[in-house]
Amino acid sequence: MRGPRTTLSVRQRIETITGERSAWRFRPHYHAGDEVVRITAGRARLRLPQTSRDVQAGDTVIVRAGTIHRFEPVDPEGWAFTSDFIIQETPDPKPVTRVDERLVARAIELLTRREGLRSDPESLAKALHVSGGHLARTFQRVTGTGLHNFHVLMVLQKAKVLLRDGAPLAAAAFDTGFYDQAHLTREFVRTYGFTPRAFKLAWSYPSKTA
Repeated sequence: MRGPRTTLSVRQRIETITGERSAWRFRPHYHAGDEVVRITAGRARLRLPQTSRDVQAGDTVIVRAGTIHRFEPVDPEGWAFTSDFIIQETPDPKPVTRVDERLVARAIELLTRREGLRSDPESLAKALHVSGGHLARTFQRVTGTGLHNFHVLMVLQKAKVLLRDGAPLAAAAFDTGFYDQAHLTREFVRTYGFTPRAFKLAWSYPSKTA
């Protein structure tokens, strides 16, 4: 993401992300905790796996932990927001009932065992006894994003845990499978609007105020 960036502050294990009015357009992503988003100016479109809705200044939206979503501008002037969420390392598992949901859950389980960012959807499909095309279509329909993008989001969550625990930037990048620190930074900014360095600093010096 080029241009303006969001800011992050931490208080009592609550992360607050703020974005001044701009044409914010984030990649599809999820958070490990429930997210409370307050629209403070303009209008935005919230896209969820099965639906979408427009929100405007004064609206508050709760996005549940683990839900793939993205916000995008409705008007050229863009939108402004403040987003709070309480840290939760692992989202509570959602009930899995349909056949397509079970397939996706199994694919995600296999992804968690992989080192680095080699998603290799064809080998995943083979292990799940389905075609690559069927897996890709089902994954997109159920989660709202592609398999590789979801894999990147999973690895970003691991990097965030390491950074919160004080790991150096280069070590967090290497240990989670990014090519280098620059690669981690690009994916971080594209997803959250701020750098991993800003994230690490916010957790190193959290606000003490109420």
